[in-house]
Amino acid sequence: MDKVIKHLNSILKFESKYYNRKFTISKDVCEDENLFESLVKDVMVCTKCNLHTTVKNKVFGMGPRNPKLMIIGEAPGADEDKEGLPFVGRAGEKLTKMLEYININREEVFITNLLKCRPPQNADPLPEQISSCLPFLQKQVELLKPKIILTLGRYAASIVTGNGSLRMLDYIEKDSISIFGIPVISTYHPAVLLHSKGEKLENIRIQIANDLKRLKSRMERI
Repeated sequence: MDKVIKHLNSILKFESKYYNRKFTISKDVCEDENLFESLVKDVMVCTKCNLHTTVKNKVFGMGPRNPKLMIIGEAPGADEDKEGLPFVGRAGEKLTKMLEYININREEVFITNLLKCRPPQNADPLPEQISSCLPFLQKQVELLKPKIILTLGRYAASIVTGNGSLRMLDYIEKDSISIFGIPVISTYHPAVLLHSKGEKLENIRIQIANDLKRLKSRMERI
């Protein structure tokens, strides 16, 4: 990070000397960058729960540092564990299409999960695993400062809203304030679209579409 700052300073000095352009680098921006890099390192060396013994790659998250929208899923899957990136498998393809449905470019969104490590066999997150990872998520939100959060799946909705219920119906069609003090909208995890069939699948598709439209409307008012 120090090398980056020095390089930026050299560019600014050049601009000032030869083109009479004056710029400054905000001290707060530099401090946030350092804190962000430190947080990434903390996640990568974390041994707070047993998941660190079984993962190939931890998945910190990916996206811009000043996103309007932050998406929080439940945990990495097999593809994410392999690549070290969030939502890169089949569920990730569904997520990309969900965002395209409301004309949002995935690159404009910061995407992460409650857990930074994949549970074996994609098991549901355990309380001790969530409690170990939650401070990392809290710090991510603090540094990224998103305007609104979209949660995917019942575990993400439960923890991020602080509701505690694992019934998706307790979150659908509701505008909530997250435990971080930021507005949150919850919808189904895109993996549900891969495993549901028939009338159930159609109902879930309709609900996700409605949730996404509501998200887009809220974003336009922020």
